[in-house]
Amino acid sequence: MATEPRARLGAKLAEITPGDIDTFFFTNGGAEANENAVKIARFFTGRHKILARYRSYHGATAGSISLTGDPRRWAAEPGIPGVIRVFDPYHGIERGWDSVEQALANIEEVIQLEGPQTIAAFILEPVTGTNGILVPPDGYLPGVREICKKHGILMVADEVMSGFGRTGEWFAVDHWKVVPDLISMAKGLTSSYLPLGAVGMRHHIAQHFQDKVFYGGLTYNSHPMGCAAALATIRVYEEDRLLENTRKMGAVMKGLLRDLQSRHPSVGAVRSIGLFGIVELVRNRRTREPMAPFNGSSEEMTALGRFFREQGLYTFVRWNTFFTNPPLCITEKELREAFAIIDRGLDATDKAVLD
Repeated sequence: MATEPRARLGAKLAEITPGDIDTFFFTNGGAEANENAVKIARFFTGRHKILARYRSYHGATAGSISLTGDPRRWAAEPGIPGVIRVFDPYHGIERGWDSVEQALANIEEVIQLEGPQTIAAFILEPVTGTNGILVPPDGYLPGVREICKKHGILMVADEVMSGFGRTGEWFAVDHWKVVPDLISMAKGLTSSYLPLGAVGMRHHIAQHFQDKVFYGGLTYNSHPMGCAAALATIRVYEEDRLLENTRKMGAVMKGLLRDLQSRHPSVGAVRSIGLFGIVELVRNRRTREPMAPFNGSSEEMTALGRFFREQGLYTFVRWNTFFTNPPLCITEKELREAFAIIDRGLDATDKAVLD
C-alpha cells in the first residue's frame, strides 16, 4: 500500500541523488539495501557475477557479508556464489597507492578473465569506510564508471557510510560528478533514529520492472515511521546547513590531521574528505611498519583506545588506525578539544617508534 511519507521521501531523494536516479526501494537497513541492489542487478542484466573489492564492508547479512572484502567475511564463507574480488588502488601503509591507470587496468584484467558477459554489477564504496577512509584518487571513480558502461556492468555505489553529507556533499560520488546505476543508503538517511535503508536506481532500470516482477520485500520495508524520520532528518540537514558545516569543519580537520602528522613520528598517514577521516600509525616511518598487524591489534593500539575512552573521546580504533568522524554539527571548539585529546594520546605511541 502507498503511504504519504514514503511518497514524499521518494520524491525528496530523487531531488538530492545524482543524475536520473528517481526510484527507491526502501529497506530496513544498509545491508539489506545492498542485498536488494544485487538482486536488481541480476534481474536487470540476466547475469550472475558481482565484482567487489577486498578493502570493503557492505553489511553482515548472508549476501552482503559475502560482498564484504575484509576479514569479517571469513566466518561466513563460502558465502553466496558469484562474488569476484578485485584489488583496491590502496595496498596498505607499507605499499601505498597504485596510479589510477594501474588500478583501472587491474579491474579490466579481472573483467576480461571472468568474462564481462557474466558480470552483473560492480559494488564499491565511493569512499571506503571502515577499511581505511580510502579517498580515491581523481580519475578513479570516473574510470570505473566508464569501464562498467563499456561492458554493460551496473555500477553500485554503497553510500551507507559516506552518504548524507559525511564527505561534504550529499553523496561521495558527487565530488567526482559520477552517476552510478544503483545507490544504497542507510545510517545518515534517518541519522539512525529509526531503522531505514534504501536502494535508488536510474530511471531506465526502474522502468524494467514496470512489467516484470521484482522478487523482494520484507514485512517492515517502507515503514511509514522510518520514512517520516528520514524526511525530518533531511530537513535538518538543509535547515541547519550541515553540508556547509561539514565542508567548513572538514577544512579545519584536514589541517589538524596534517599537524598531527608533522609532530608525531608514530603518525604514518592521514586521510580525510569532509568530516570523514583516519590516522594510520606506524612503528617506523622509513619501513612504514604498521603499529598493529593487519586484522590484529597491539598493546599500543589497545592502550590508545583505552586512553581515548577515559578522556571522553569516543571513536573507532581498528588495527593500526583510528577514525576522526565527528558529528556533522560539530563546532570548531569541539573539534579542537577532541584533537587535543588525540595529541596527548599519541605521545605514548611515539615512544614505540623505532628509528
